[in-house]
Amino acid sequence: MLNRVLLLILSSLLLSGCFAESMTLVQSSIGASQGRVLQSTISPAVSFGVKNVTGKFPIEHLIVREKQRIAKKATSFEEKIIDSTKRKINASKDKMTPIKNKVTKLNNNLVKVKTFAIDNFKHRPRFSYKVR
Repeated sequence: MLNRVLLLILSSLLLSGCFAESMTLVQSSIGASQGRVLQSTISPAVSFGVKNVTGKFPIEHLIVREKQRIAKKATSFEEKIIDSTKRKINASKDKMTPIKNKVTKLNNNLVKVKTFAIDNFKHRPRFSYKVR
């Protein structure tokens, strides 16, 4: 009994690469028990034919196609986000230029007032407001 269990465990580890092919054989017997005899006999044959021609099972082709479709959808989504962000940045820049011009004008006016005060009010105040 122990030998059979050990043989079963070792064979499942060593023959894990044969899993896909064995599942196609199991598929035919399951379909036949459900009354789909013609479909269940043709499906494994087509699967093996595709495997021999392309080197991959049909499900592997579907997985690759779906991965590519999802990657394409993610890329287009990223492009939409980047485009909308660029538009928002440009709109913000357009709004900031008039404000920037006003700030530079105010700064220039303050510099003029400061230089005028320095030039015209050279005397010291009469009273000192420092605490002694």
